[in-house]
Amino acid sequence: MKAPNGTAPLTGTVGADLNLMTGDVRADLELDPTKGDFQILGFLPVTGDIGFAVQGETTGVYESGQLTTDTSVITKLSSFKVFGMLPIGGGENCQTAAPSDIRLQSAEGEFFDPNAGGTISGEYSLSEITDCGPLTGILSLFTAGDGNTIDMTLTPATEA
Repeated sequence: MKAPNGTAPLTGTVGADLNLMTGDVRADLELDPTKGDFQILGFLPVTGDIGFAVQGETTGVYESGQLTTDTSVITKLSSFKVFGMLPIGGGENCQTAAPSDIRLQSAEGEFFDPNAGGTISGEYSLSEITDCGPLTGILSLFTAGDGNTIDMTLTPATEA
């Protein structure tokens, strides 16, 4: 995550339907809660508990061996802790004020096999945050912004 100068691992599941005749992709995406490690003021370590509320269905297109998907996500921030222990914000209603529109694409020039999976990536913006406690405005200065990146590896589900 570029704006807060940190990283957060992403895991989750996606149930996708691909219409081979039209290339239309429809998917239900679920992202698991995660923890992020960030630096504010360039040096102060902050740990954040992050959740995601996907807004509607993921849509996309598969054409000429390339996959492109679009998803809208509200980011929820249940806690911010300096040095991993001193709470400075968060809460049940702490979240981005607007959803992030995330476009993910397979690598240009590389064939994406829907049966085998592969890597998709993209950039997104985080809006200001709201309802995160007395320091919401200050925390928002360090979380909101453009140029955040996602790199995901999609793998086929295994039969149970």
